[in-house]
Amino acid sequence: MKISLRVILTIFLLIFTGCLKEMTDKELTVSIESEDPIKNLQKLTPNEFKTNILILGVPPLNVLRKDFSPTLLDSLIITLKKYNPELLCIDGIAPKEIEAFLLNSEYHFKLAHTLASKEIELAELVRKKYKITFFKASAFTDSVFQLDLNNTDITFSERIELIKNLLASYDIYSAALQWSYLNTQEKNKVDFDNKIKNALDVLINSNDENSSIGIRLAREKKIQKLYPVNDYSDKIYLDKISDKLYEEMLISEVYLNSRKDILDLETDKQLKQSLNRKNLLPFFKHINSTDYILRSTNKNWGIYYKMFLDSGLDRSRVSLWEMKCMRIAANIREISSFNPGKNILVIIDVSAKPFIEQYLKSMGDVNIKQLNDLN
Repeated sequence: MKISLRVILTIFLLIFTGCLKEMTDKELTVSIESEDPIKNLQKLTPNEFKTNILILGVPPLNVLRKDFSPTLLDSLIITLKKYNPELLCIDGIAPKEIEAFLLNSEYHFKLAHTLASKEIELAELVRKKYKITFFKASAFTDSVFQLDLNNTDITFSERIELIKNLLASYDIYSAALQWSYLNTQEKNKVDFDNKIKNALDVLINSNDENSSIGIRLAREKKIQKLYPVNDYSDKIYLDKISDKLYEEMLISEVYLNSRKDILDLETDKQLKQSLNRKNLLPFFKHINSTDYILRSTNKNWGIYYKMFLDSGLDRSRVSLWEMKCMRIAANIREISSFNPGKNILVIIDVSAKPFIEQYLKSMGDVNIKQLNDLN
C-alpha cells in the first residue's frame, strides 16, 4: 500500500511539474515582446487611457514689448483649445523650491529673492496681515484643488480665501487667475492692500507667456490653477563654473567656428512675418516643429559635446542642463500622477522642449502630443 501511494505521488509530481513548465513557457511567449521592460509596460495601457502631454515651446514674449498685443495670440489660443487642456503647467519657479531656497544657505536665500522677488514680496504682505504660514497655506490650497472644482463651485468668500492662501504659498499666477474671475465691484469689496490688488491686475495683463497664454487659456477653459514647474537647482553650480567655462570656450576653435553660424535668419523671418500679419501662430508652429527643434538643439547644445575642454566643464554644463530638464519633467510627472488620463499643457522655454519630451516619453502611460498636429 505504501509503495502504491509513493508511486501515485511520484507520478502526480511529475505531471504537476510538467504543467508548470508548460505554463511558464506559454506565459513567456505571450507577455514578453521586447527586451525593454519599460516598453513592455507602455503596451499595457491603451492609448485612449494614457495621459496626454503637450509641451508648448515658447520664446520670452515680454521681449516684444511695444509690438505685443493679445490679438497676436488669438489663433494660438483657438488652436490650443482644440487640444482641450485640463491642467496647465507654466514656466515659473515652483513654490516649494522658493521655500526650500529661503530655508537653505545665504546663497540660496539671495537666489530666491533674485528669481522670485514678486512672489516673496506678496507672500510676506499676506502672511503678516492674515497670520498665514507657507505650510498652512500649501495644505489649504492642496485640499481645495483636490476637489477638482470648476468655476461655478467657488463662492466669492471662498475665492478670496483661496487667493490669500495662493499668495501666501508663492503661487502668484494661480492667485492672479482667481483674481481675474472677480468683477470690478467684487474686487473693490476685498480688503487686500492696494499693492496686492495692483500687482495681481498687472500680472493678469502682462505680456509674458505665463499670463498671455497661461492665464488667458485657463480663463477660457474655466481652469482654476496653474502649476509652475521650472527648476533652478542648477543655478548654484552654474555660478561656480560659468566664468572658467567661458574663458576656455573663448580659446576653443570649435566654439569660435560655431559662432559664425549663430544667426537663425529663417526664424527671424518667421517672427517678422507673424508680427506683420498680427498672428503669432505660424511662428509658434515654426519653433515647435521637428526641423527647428533639431537644428536649434544641435546648435545650442551639440557644441558642448564637440569641444573636449581639458577641464571637462563643457560636459558639466550640458549635464547640468539635462539635470534641470529632468527635474522639470519630474515636476510635470508629479502633477500628472494624480491626474491619470487627462490632457496636460506645459508652457516652457522652447530649448527645454526636446529634453523634457524625451524624459516623459519613457514613462509607462504618457502620450506626447505636438502643436503642429492640432488642426
